[in-house]
Amino acid sequence: MKKQVTWIWTMLCILLLAACEKPVLENYDGVKPTGKSKSKSTRIVRIHPTELVVETMETPMDAKGQPLSRADKVEKKRLYAVNVYEKKPGEEKYQMYAYGLFTLQSKISIKMNEKNLYKVECLIVEENPGRLYMGKDGYDVPFLHGTKELTKASNSFVYSKEENLSEIKKGDTKIEDGRIVHYPRLVKLYGSIDDFSPKAKTDLTLDMKRTVFGLHFKVAPPEEGTLVINYVGWRISLGKDSPIYDDASPYSFNNIENACQPDHQATLEVKIAWTKDDGTSEKVTKKLVVKRNIMTVVDIKVEGPKGRGILFKEESGEMKTENVDWHISM
Repeated sequence: MKKQVTWIWTMLCILLLAACEKPVLENYDGVKPTGKSKSKSTRIVRIHPTELVVETMETPMDAKGQPLSRADKVEKKRLYAVNVYEKKPGEEKYQMYAYGLFTLQSKISIKMNEKNLYKVECLIVEENPGRLYMGKDGYDVPFLHGTKELTKASNSFVYSKEENLSEIKKGDTKIEDGRIVHYPRLVKLYGSIDDFSPKAKTDLTLDMKRTVFGLHFKVAPPEEGTLVINYVGWRISLGKDSPIYDDASPYSFNNIENACQPDHQATLEVKIAWTKDDGTSEKVTKKLVVKRNIMTVVDIKVEGPKGRGILFKEESGEMKTENVDWHISM
């Protein structure tokens, strides 16, 4: 009898202990919640910066001025600078949430709360034909973060409410030779989206727009002396025995956000100086209109007194090419 009573009391104690025990669950992040914490519904969202509307220059060129098609296998290094902003329910403005610099598009994924809305912006920089400056601590403009600190391409996000990649919409770019130029010989694409809800889907596609124009210079060597052409931070120098200069390249506009507009254009200064054998120098400054996603071909030839006036020839249309001929009498 005593054994039965003991057994019954033992079973009752086990049942009471089991009833009093509370289950300990882990949330989505693998962290055990405390009494003060509330469970959050978060999702991993993959970001796909994609040039949805494929925009091409009808006469794209590489650095040597030879035709280049999209089918050509040219190794082009791309960097993806991404800023993410968050807006919680009841808030009117977005707050900084995360930023990152990537070399692999497949690595661009981020944790988002289903209850919140997000704004995402991205700048793609394609190194061709120019190259970006990279120090031991990372990349300079346009990839500075915080108080103008260099940024490493870590292929991961930094979660921060105080800093991000604040320079990506500015055109200034530090290139391989250490100079900061306003119009780098690089291809830049920019895109952004507001009010993205991770509750609806876990894949976000950004429509990236090209922010570039093209310049194709064809310059005949001077009859004598030296001919120097300066334009937006770049320089061409020819002597009388130099071969004909024939070079084409894409350039990025200085105002990235405005340059996304289809009809964006800018007026650049081209300074031409001809120093003759007797030491005399002739100078002229020309205005050149460049247009988004259009390759402008500029023919320049300087002549002595036998020249007559300056001839301009501009042509644009379905070919997306414009020609400017400058026959300059000096």
